[in-house]
Amino acid sequence: THSVQVAHYLDPIWKKVAIALYLGAFMYLTIHTRLIRPWLNRKKPYSVVEVKEELGEAYSLKLRPKSGKALDFIPGQFAWITINDSPFSLQQHPFSFSSSARDKDIVFTTKEAGDFTSTWKNIKPGTIAFLEGPFGSFTPLKDSNFFFIMGGIGVTPALSMLRTMRDEKDPRKAILIYGNENEKDVTFLDELKDIAQEVDVQVVHVPEKPSDDWKGDKGFVDEDLLKKYMPEDKENYTFYICGPTPLMDVAEESLHNLGVNWRQIYAERFEMV
Repeated sequence: THSVQVAHYLDPIWKKVAIALYLGAFMYLTIHTRLIRPWLNRKKPYSVVEVKEELGEAYSLKLRPKSGKALDFIPGQFAWITINDSPFSLQQHPFSFSSSARDKDIVFTTKEAGDFTSTWKNIKPGTIAFLEGPFGSFTPLKDSNFFFIMGGIGVTPALSMLRTMRDEKDPRKAILIYGNENEKDVTFLDELKDIAQEVDVQVVHVPEKPSDDWKGDKGFVDEDLLKKYMPEDKENYTFYICGPTPLMDVAEESLHNLGVNWRQIYAERFEMV
């Protein structure tokens, strides 16, 4: 408005039209995000079926559509969740799917790490929720094997891919480098053992502070550790990185140093959201 009023800045008519279109586009996006999309989403409510406590101070939230089928997604993607009777709530939060893409229910898993996630354990079955998505391209590529570098609860997109591989009897190979604080409170510890019986996956646990009787790798995920498990045919793998920022920074640089083409590397960062 100031620029229009001070005609010196926007004297030619084309400039006035350009700034009007520019601001109009942002006004439309705001209206579309806060009014139109929630209005379209209001007829697609979900119901909380179960809240399951997991190892590592984590909780899994299982959702089922009130009617019809659940939204289709590709393992590795994420959705925005609203826990409210109305989809117009401003409290939306992004979470990766942790369930198989073949499940009839949708599952998200998170640790108690904030005001919203700390309330999950108190959510009652029957609570209404709304989902917006799916989003993201942190997804499997056709005919490519998997090399996962995950830390903590960042393992959820990898778990979704592994669960889907199990359900689809996918014959591809997978390597999971999984960093945690210790080896006893690893989220999905037992299920990863079970999946390894059905899927061609090598699970490598890397506890930062293991117990004295731990015999495997330990400390931090670094270049030496990734080199140790780097497949000889690395060009046939896609590398997925998700977890705490320090782990992701080291992993990205290490893969570059180990000669992995940047086109093969996918990183999912949620700390910026």
